[in-house]
Amino acid sequence: MAVDRRMMLGGAAALWAAAGFPANAQTAIPTAVRQGRITVRGRQIAYRAETGEMVMRNGAGQGRATIFSVAYIAERADPKARPVSFVWNGGPGGASWHLREHLSPKMTVAATMRGHYAFVANPDSPIDVTDLVFIDAPGTGYSRFLSEEAKPEYWGVEQDGQAFADFIAGWLKDHDRLASPVYLVGESYGGTRVGQIAKFLAARPQPVGLAGVVLISPTLGSGGPANPPQPVLALPSLAATAHFHGRGLRARQPLQAVVRAAEAFADGPYAAAIAKGEVTDAMVDQVAGFTGLPRQAIVDAKLAPSLQQFRTGLLADKGERLGGGDGREHKVPPPPAQDTVVTANDDYDLHASIVGLLTDELGYTPAGPYARDPVEANRKWNQQLTGPAYTPEILRTLPSKPKVFLVAGYYDLIVPYRQPLKALSAAGFAPGRFQAHIYPTGHGVYEDLASRPRATDDLRAFYRG
Repeated sequence: MAVDRRMMLGGAAALWAAAGFPANAQTAIPTAVRQGRITVRGRQIAYRAETGEMVMRNGAGQGRATIFSVAYIAERADPKARPVSFVWNGGPGGASWHLREHLSPKMTVAATMRGHYAFVANPDSPIDVTDLVFIDAPGTGYSRFLSEEAKPEYWGVEQDGQAFADFIAGWLKDHDRLASPVYLVGESYGGTRVGQIAKFLAARPQPVGLAGVVLISPTLGSGGPANPPQPVLALPSLAATAHFHGRGLRARQPLQAVVRAAEAFADGPYAAAIAKGEVTDAMVDQVAGFTGLPRQAIVDAKLAPSLQQFRTGLLADKGERLGGGDGREHKVPPPPAQDTVVTANDDYDLHASIVGLLTDELGYTPAGPYARDPVEANRKWNQQLTGPAYTPEILRTLPSKPKVFLVAGYYDLIVPYRQPLKALSAAGFAPGRFQAHIYPTGHGVYEDLASRPRATDDLRAFYRG
């Protein structure tokens, strides 16, 4: 897959024509550039924000899609020493607004002004330790398909990984950053994407080596060794969530004591009981004590309530359902026909604030609407594989030997924290290459305002280490 870097850098239609492209081939919008300044942890950082698209071409040179990105680049930094991090969310089929909103130098807050939101400096942004390039997959954000028939060329495990790898290699070359330390940062399905991108970057004629990867509440792909059953991995997350809501027999104990006890129980007696299929009264009592669910619910689930059963069952006496991304959230569920994703949060229109940041604050003029979290890609995603697909094994065997940083949340009911923690801990990384931090948050660790200062300081230590 070729990359048209001239269009990434922008220019008028006349410039494209002069470069050999007819006027009707204008498929990318000139990159918007803004200057900014921020103080993070007592250090003032001057940066340049670049917002634009890169045209992705097939082997015949035809433009098939664009990849939209927002880059924050520190001014007057040594490019050979300054890390550059490429950042995305998951889905698949989700734009990178989640992480851009919470790690970039600018974030949105509720305000009394028009639109009920304002843009302010993000005092926790890791811009002090790394440049940040937030990437939207084709069909998400302002990334576009230039032909409807191009979707299958990008919507798949390997197709997506190849496209991202092409974008990253093109961006590094365009910005004369091939010598910079390169990091990949992925959340949720973004963890599976990290493995694929790393694989394709290493296989390029001029390989791109990685200094490190950051995996946030990640899925890790397929093909790895057999893990403990899902109920065993999920039980500590259920116990932590029950503890938050004051349910279960351990509600008065400190969170860390509850989690450690749940982990020991899950790995020992609980795992043995699940393996044997034995539903004893004593075991039912213990599972109910940790999870806060009624005994009968534990019996009906044969000791192994699903995440969905837990979400609907813990506060069923109040008519409420827990959130999936963050088990601390709870609400009365809407009627099934109305159970759809909304675009506003409690304070302001989230979608409008994202668009406002990109267009008003960063000066980008889009060619079409912003697709925040489209579901079509998820439904049509091609899972077929021709090569390695298990992220821990791909990372372990890379020639560049990148260091690996896992962050996850105790209250995540989408990817329970022990799922990636167990897998990465067992991957066989050399001593010092892997570290993990678990926080009292949900799936989006850096979205949690209370934990973000500590979580981003741990991230800073990882980069500086």
